Amino acid sequence: MRLPNRARSGVDSRRSLMLLKGLLLWTAAGTAFLAAWHCGLLRRVWTADSTGLSAAITLVFLGVAAHGSWHVLRLSRALNHVMDVQDAIATAAEVSVEASQSARIDDLPTGCVREYIQGLRTRAKIVGRRAVLDQNLLLEAFEADLRRGHDLGRLVADLLLSLGLLGSVLGLGLMLGPLIHLFAYGLSALGDRLAAISGGMAVALYTTLAGLIGGTLLKLQGFLLDAAVQELVRRTTRLTEIYILPPIERSRSDPAA
Repeated sequence: MRLPNRARSGVDSRRSLMLLKGLLLWTAAGTAFLAAWHCGLLRRVWTADSTGLSAAITLVFLGVAAHGSWHVLRLSRALNHVMDVQDAIATAAEVSVEASQSARIDDLPTGCVREYIQGLRTRAKIVGRRAVLDQNLLLEAFEADLRRGHDLGRLVADLLLSLGLLGSVLGLGLMLGPLIHLFAYGLSALGDRLAAISGGMAVALYTTLAGLIGGTLLKLQGFLLDAAVQELVRRTTRLTEIYILPPIERSRSDPAA
């Protein structure tokens, strides 16, 4: 009895693993954010950037990061749902293999995997006995539904990098302007010109830094979401190929079924 208990505890230890990864990522980012705020680095960046791009990048990043965190929570629940379905079928398998393969959909936990199994069985009834039952198209639609909303994070990540480069160009323009008119104002205005040059350099550096950090963090979140979708599709495919499709094919091939 000890070995099954260890196996079950190992399965339970993987619950909410996706959510824990997302929390680990944003805990590290939040700690760095609070440290920068405490040291006054964020206020320095926002005040030194006369274009306001750094503040805009920060606000956009926070909004999209919150949107991506909601998707992390959604996929974490979906992965837990797959495990619940597996546990329900495994419990039926303890009675008999036939019971696990013919488990009623109403007895399965509510979630995306149950809806997919329902769609697969409905398609088997519609296509008839002679048509080949292939779930590739359904899997593609299932994966597309899981990835819905993920493109926003990728788009904004590239946008933040582009805004950082735009800030670099604007900063260089602010630096070159005072240099062009330096001799026209004479040496008496050298201090003011150097201050303007340093301000342009600050714009170039801070906007680039904000864009790189924000874009990189959003790309990491997108990588985490993609990995979760692939894992969810893999588990769902294995579950349906082992427990759902065999009884469907057997009932389709048996005229008396």
